[in-house]
Amino acid sequence: MRPTAPLTTRRVATSLSAAALLAACDPASVDSDPGAPIELSASAIEVLGTSDSLSVVRDLEVLSDGSVWILNSREPYFVGFGPDGESLGAHGRSGRGPDEFPMPSAFVSGGWDGEVWVLDLMRHALIRISRPGEERAEILLRSPSLPPGSVRTGMSMLSSAVRTARLGGEIIFPRSSGSMQDGVLQLRLSLLRPDLVAVDPESGGVRTVASLGEALDDPSGDFIPSEGGGFPLWYRLWASCDENLVRVHDRVTNRMRGFDGSGTEVDPIDLPPVPFTEVSPRQFAEAVFGLRQAELTGDTRVRLSGEDSVRAMDQMVQMVQGEPHELASYLPRYVDFRCSDDGTMWMHPFGLDEGGLRGGRLWLRIAPDGAVREVRLPDRFDAFRFSGNRIWGVLRDELDVPSVASIALPTP
Repeated sequence: MRPTAPLTTRRVATSLSAAALLAACDPASVDSDPGAPIELSASAIEVLGTSDSLSVVRDLEVLSDGSVWILNSREPYFVGFGPDGESLGAHGRSGRGPDEFPMPSAFVSGGWDGEVWVLDLMRHALIRISRPGEERAEILLRSPSLPPGSVRTGMSMLSSAVRTARLGGEIIFPRSSGSMQDGVLQLRLSLLRPDLVAVDPESGGVRTVASLGEALDDPSGDFIPSEGGGFPLWYRLWASCDENLVRVHDRVTNRMRGFDGSGTEVDPIDLPPVPFTEVSPRQFAEAVFGLRQAELTGDTRVRLSGEDSVRAMDQMVQMVQGEPHELASYLPRYVDFRCSDDGTMWMHPFGLDEGGLRGGRLWLRIAPDGAVREVRLPDRFDAFRFSGNRIWGVLRDELDVPSVASIALPTP
């Protein structure tokens, strides 16, 4: 049983010497080699607060006043911290009642009307969560152009998270129009290549910003058939990068494509060469083992015992067939994509040796002009939001107890 503690505000003391601090803050020392990776130290992490209510954090949103709300994996779903770490409350129960949340998915990136809103897939609505105790506020997504069930994750076959984001005076959603009646192939393509549609919360109007099925080539084209090998699995990564720009990862061309608010395409940005081109059978098995566990247990939330996991993993390694380059074609290149408020893009490469379909410490910081620089985050720090000079996320200690934290970026 892990130890618990009341809500606290903690600041991690910086143990650097005065000389080291001056070097870290000196712009010349940071950019003496503009192409060199940036290594962020754990000593620079500032912990805002923690709470007994925190479990696995699924999403995080930061408001303009510095307050932070997190989406929890269990009840209470929402836990808030003020700018100085004070508790803003913990609320949100599972259920279908008037004040309950049957399927909270993720926060609206950038918020709305200065508040934090969550998308509840079952209710097919956005719900304000940053004012606990006040009358509930909802934005219902009832439209013939955006019917219930049409909002898709677009991120991962194992995740219920849905990326939504504010774009000027509208909110962007990934929409799929496919159904089983259209056939398995068309359903698969519609799920993995959704349209990006903009919803006006005031009028309820819906319009298409980018039809990804038409704008992007079919990503299944680079999957190399291999008997008994992998299966198509990729991520559709997109983000709102300013008041009038949406960026989308194009796996086929390895570029960031862009569309303005009217749907007009802007100049793409080239990405560095793909992070890996070959994968061993064990690396492949470790990457997709979560899917195998779900197949064996019948539920993505159920995990095998340690002994059974080792046995199932060894069996899976023996079953994997295919050349290293063939196995590599089945895995995602990147597992997350975010934008900061100054238009800087952040790509999270798939961590081939991390196990599971997730990334490691490395992120790519991509300037609006396309300049790319590697940034390595401290161990056990999971990033969720990026601003021009700070990364917000969750720090997990050696006992895996989470705290809301942030880390400052060097001055360019």
